[in-house]
Amino acid sequence: MLLIYWSDKMTNTKSKTLLNKITVKRKLAVKILLKSVTYAFALFGLLFILLLFVIVGMLSAPVGAVAVPQNAILQIDLDEPFNEVRRDSLLTDVGSGIRPSFADLIFSIDAAGQDDGVKAIVAKISNSELGLAQMQELYGVIRRFRSHGKKAYLYSDGFGDFGGGTSEYYLANAFDEITMLPNSDFGVTGISIEVPFLRNVLDKFGVYPEFYARHEFKNAMASFIDKKSSKSFYDELSFLAEFFTEEMFRVIIPERYGVLSKKDYRSIINRAPMSSEEALNLGLIDKIGYEFDWREEIKKSYQGEFLDVADYASNWMYNRNANRIALLVLEGAINQGLSVDNPLSGEALVGSDTVLAQIDEIAKDKDIKAVIVRVNSPGGSYVASNEIWHALKRLKEKKQIPLVVSMSNYAASGGYFVSLAADNIFANTMTITGSIGVLGGKIVLEDMWKKLGVNWAFVETGETSGLMSINRSFNVRQKELFNKSLDRVYDDFVHKVAEARNIDITRMDKLARGRVWTGLGARENGLVSENGGLLRALEEVRSAAYIKPEDAISIVFYPKQKTLQEKISELTGGLQVATARRIKAELGLDISLIGMLKRLQYDMALPPFVIK
Repeated sequence: MLLIYWSDKMTNTKSKTLLNKITVKRKLAVKILLKSVTYAFALFGLLFILLLFVIVGMLSAPVGAVAVPQNAILQIDLDEPFNEVRRDSLLTDVGSGIRPSFADLIFSIDAAGQDDGVKAIVAKISNSELGLAQMQELYGVIRRFRSHGKKAYLYSDGFGDFGGGTSEYYLANAFDEITMLPNSDFGVTGISIEVPFLRNVLDKFGVYPEFYARHEFKNAMASFIDKKSSKSFYDELSFLAEFFTEEMFRVIIPERYGVLSKKDYRSIINRAPMSSEEALNLGLIDKIGYEFDWREEIKKSYQGEFLDVADYASNWMYNRNANRIALLVLEGAINQGLSVDNPLSGEALVGSDTVLAQIDEIAKDKDIKAVIVRVNSPGGSYVASNEIWHALKRLKEKKQIPLVVSMSNYAASGGYFVSLAADNIFANTMTITGSIGVLGGKIVLEDMWKKLGVNWAFVETGETSGLMSINRSFNVRQKELFNKSLDRVYDDFVHKVAEARNIDITRMDKLARGRVWTGLGARENGLVSENGGLLRALEEVRSAAYIKPEDAISIVFYPKQKTLQEKISELTGGLQVATARRIKAELGLDISLIGMLKRLQYDMALPPFVIK
């Protein structure tokens, strides 16, 4: 009886424990369900509110070009993002509408120089998102604006963030006058380039990077393979940093003649960051004052009104019945599939499917008389790049119209590959281009699984069945086939460049091998046609299409404005990405570093580095 009694007692206890567990699980399931419903309603509520604002904005927004007031003063905030692709989303609809692109900025300033209604430019800059080549291009168009006898004024509440303001100061010297906030920082400290090397971290986790490249200068995988920079890689980065610094001060020195010389500008860099008062005493800036007083003084001197460049750009952002020139923008890493440009994720991808559809649309437009392809890409997939190159080549041959490429901050590897279809290639001297080479491989987790005690079973029907498995290294046969594929892709790339640029194949191999070129070096070696930006590219296609200088033109921008459905879909996907990025930031992870390392998944990509 005693045994039975205790058995019953134990059974009852187990039953109660089981019931309690079931109850807890049910309560947890209900909580999860309620939270899911709450989040779902919150998401749909947010979308509803956004759509409501969008509709109100559409009803109240002006359509077409904005009238230029008498004695207009064009104002530009250069700390605002001017991406190569127009920012077009529900968020921009709720705000001030489509954000003007970098091309819109360039074309608007150039048009303002010839517009009698625009008397001057006022601009602000402190920490700009513009790249070095974009800065160079903008420098040129500001100088071109001034060549019409008009003034340009710049205000800064500090160049850089306690350093890193060299490129901003370089651009500032395109203006007639530089004014700074009292007791602000003059952070003109020169150029720095940062590259992550992760091999030690990977070794700790049992992660083995098995990558191969064509050839010695294709260093994108060095971040994974090497524990520190090799001498050749370091020398290449040092050359870039020195070139960018000297190229900027080559322009700054004549503007500050008597203050700066080639001999002493490095001493200025080494003294910075310094106060705005010290910069004024050294003659590096022209005035010190507060922004409100600065603006009022300029407004009074011209008896004019301020006009935001986004409003003035509407003259370019709406198609008109004129000579139509297509501007096809390729911004971001090149991949197969659809293009992505989500302001919430902060990343852009050039999808070959999207671009091929855009090229097909250009081909069907009988009124398009010329095409400018604007490339701002570190490279990407060989397959996708090859598809875009062929489609552009076919477009040019089918329509018998001029097609040129204008390179932005970088057009390297796959970005350079797609440019080969052009009649002429234009790059700024500070554009990073070339890097004619390929890489490939995989991350192998075999040792990591051993450390975790995980065993894998493999069933294969051929020697190469598991070639790209991340759970094992390449065997001898797989390694042979993989490297044979890299050789084939590299040879195809090099021969296409040699043919397009009319370069002897023997010399071509010396220019290739994954070497990174500046726009100046690329022009000197025939990899690009000429150093220049969008305005030079526009001049070229106008001439080639027999459009007279006095004839009006209409820029047809690709990608075109998105549909409402596309914007909703993009926003819902972007909210998840934005949440993930916030979590990463809270954990102390460098988001820019994570995005940079994503380049390593591609065949034809620029080595990942950050220039500051």
